Amino acid sequence: MTGGRPDLVLLHGLGSAATYWDNLVGDLGADFSVIALDLPGHGPGAVRPTPAEAVPRAMAEAVRAGLAARGVVRPHVMGLSLGGWVALEMAALGAVESVVALAPAGLWRQGARIPLAREGTLLRPWLGVLDPALPALVRLPSVKHLALRSNLFDPSRATDAQLLAAARALRQARGFGVCDRAAVENRFEGGPAVSVPTTVAFGDDDRVLAPGSSQERALLPGHAEWVRVPRCGHAVSWDRPQVALDLVRSTAARAKNPAA
Repeated sequence: MTGGRPDLVLLHGLGSAATYWDNLVGDLGADFSVIALDLPGHGPGAVRPTPAEAVPRAMAEAVRAGLAARGVVRPHVMGLSLGGWVALEMAALGAVESVVALAPAGLWRQGARIPLAREGTLLRPWLGVLDPALPALVRLPSVKHLALRSNLFDPSRATDAQLLAAARALRQARGFGVCDRAAVENRFEGGPAVSVPTTVAFGDDDRVLAPGSSQERALLPGHAEWVRVPRCGHAVSWDRPQVALDLVRSTAARAKNPAA
């Protein structure tokens, strides 16, 4: 806790980085001491994790250990996609005060075939070659639409700076492939161990994690709040940033006052 504000940890999705949360950090700083982290295998100077280290449960343990080394114990946590899954795993470990999982991965329906994110794997090598041209490319509406059509209900809601940072984060994500495979080969099983206030939110136009295969509500604890966000894609906190702000504040408030 810093300056009387509770700690809030932000966890990005596959192939992203801590910069994903730049559009929310300023607003959240009024209520929380905000810590945006790079997941293992992601961010500048990333090291490729082993297959065992890339399993979301192991990633949660690594994040918890890293936070403890900084004196941060039982923060509130918000994560998106893979980061949402890691946040849920941290909750199952008893390492958080509350959890908001935005479009979390890992809620696979039994028997569902979850494909690897091959588009990201194919794109990563080219981003290094294109890097000098990226600042100009991200200003083109057609490029923004093509790059973000699967993640946002309205790609024009993303700024040029957000798209540029996302492209560079994907290029830096040396753990992309191994983390993707670990996610596909596992699913979240820790629901019964989660006792803290929990909110899970999916956009009603999520084209990355579809309801038919990837939104198995039964894997969550019974007390979890399930929110359907209208006119919203997979990247909830870019498509509907105010919704993400409201959810993390209200969920943290339930931890402080369980009767709320």
